Amino acid sequence: MIEIMSDIAYIIEKALSYQREGKLIEAERIYNEVLEIDPNQPDAMHLLGMIACSNQNYDRAIKLINDAILLNPKEADYHMNLSSAYWGLQQTALAKSHLKIAIQLNPNMSQAHYNLGNVLFAEGSIDQSIMAFKRSLKLDKNNQTIWTNYLFALNFCSKISSKDIFRINRKWAKDLENKVKTQPTFDKHTIHDRRLKIGYFLPEFDNHVTLRFLTPVLAAHDRFKFELFGYGNRVDNKPAASDIDHIFDRWTDVGGFDPAKIAQIMRNDKIDILLHPCTYKSRYRYILAHRAAPIQMACINLVSTTGLKATDYLITDNFISPIISDDRLYTERLIRLTSFNTYKQFIGLNEISPLPAIKNNFITFGSCNNIAKINDDVINTWSQILKRVKNSRLLLKHRGFDSNDQRNNVSSVFSLAGISADRIVFSGYTSSRRDYLKIYNEIDIALDPFPFGGGTVSYEAIWMGVPVLTIAGSKIMERFSGSLMHQLGLEKWVLKTKDQYISTAEIMANDIISLSKLRQNLRINAQATIFNAKKYTRELEDAIELAWRDYLV
Repeated sequence: MIEIMSDIAYIIEKALSYQREGKLIEAERIYNEVLEIDPNQPDAMHLLGMIACSNQNYDRAIKLINDAILLNPKEADYHMNLSSAYWGLQQTALAKSHLKIAIQLNPNMSQAHYNLGNVLFAEGSIDQSIMAFKRSLKLDKNNQTIWTNYLFALNFCSKISSKDIFRINRKWAKDLENKVKTQPTFDKHTIHDRRLKIGYFLPEFDNHVTLRFLTPVLAAHDRFKFELFGYGNRVDNKPAASDIDHIFDRWTDVGGFDPAKIAQIMRNDKIDILLHPCTYKSRYRYILAHRAAPIQMACINLVSTTGLKATDYLITDNFISPIISDDRLYTERLIRLTSFNTYKQFIGLNEISPLPAIKNNFITFGSCNNIAKINDDVINTWSQILKRVKNSRLLLKHRGFDSNDQRNNVSSVFSLAGISADRIVFSGYTSSRRDYLKIYNEIDIALDPFPFGGGTVSYEAIWMGVPVLTIAGSKIMERFSGSLMHQLGLEKWVLKTKDQYISTAEIMANDIISLSKLRQNLRINAQATIFNAKKYTRELEDAIELAWRDYLV
């Protein structure tokens, strides 16, 4: 028991230092002792609530922080951290409300603006999300976490052009380049006397969607020509699985290292080409700025230019980046393959069902995309499709739909567009990959959102025999699904305008026989094309060797 409470502020600060160090048990003990002496001490309540929140005990966190707010309602930090607890329970309306209160009380809280940006992004309010991130950056201009989410969110906004995306990415990159004062030099080697050393950077190795794209490529690499080096970490901080040795010739855990250190490790390994498959988030790009290898390529999973002059090449394809496109919107030289990337096949997981419309007597459209992609314009367009195709349904699946707030938000927009609730089916999180893929047994036609279309979900839909109807815009992620459908010879499913998108959906929905045949043959066709890792990897390797020869000249 604390015997002397003459300086509670000092004692709480001591407990807070424990909390910051991760010594939560010690901190919690002190806060509880403070409250035994003074049950109305709001700071102790609030900080106990934060510990509960970090332990995912959100109900307790809400109770404690609300009690603190009753005692001190004008403390902005209390409201900001209460919003985190509500966010943990996916109660987005309350999370948003308390963040707005926090900002009203203290407009200079960068973290509150940033958190609000994340909540708005998750519910699909992209324009507002971008504004929140911009306000946060104005207050904390060098915060790379904010920059990461801001740059990523730009790709979801239809009002932002490719030129804008290039300009803003370049601004971020220039600031980073100014901090990297010197660039290393490399000795040139001949290509004939050894295998080329290829490095792959894989942050969050155990929990990253990029592995679904990358694993088949790694397995298909010609190991007589190339030596594979992997660099990354696990989210759970456990050692990489033992079978990693079968994927890479050498694996290096770089968890906890800063980008400069990681780049130095790669240089020490004498990597020839760094293939960076995770540049869609800016925080993953940092090692590129430090020039980890003589040749650096962005590939596999990206959404825009890196903005960095140190990124020499960007792997794309002829549809996503047609020859007539403006290559000046990239700091990289574009390498156009026949396919942007490839994807892991789900062998043995799920058989393709007969067309659901045959048994249902109505068409079910579907989307398993992130809620952030389902903006009001998308909903209004899908509503017009539902009106055109009588008795049709729309199935929406995403973990965010476990939240009542998220379902209500989306339902309300459909309702305003004249679509009754009984025509919208929501599905939330599914832990098993097998059970997740089963959802496509209920979908006849997949509807691609815009401007940020499907990535993994387009591959998954096609694998399950479900064609993807898409609008091909000008930006990378406006054309990804279109690239897949073009490779499959299904150009009629790739449209240029919303009007064409709506009318084509109606036409396709009314041709049950063609839909049924397409469903039966789609996976076989896809295995020979978009799931053909050997073909993709040979093209990638040819591009690597050509880039290396150019470097040696």
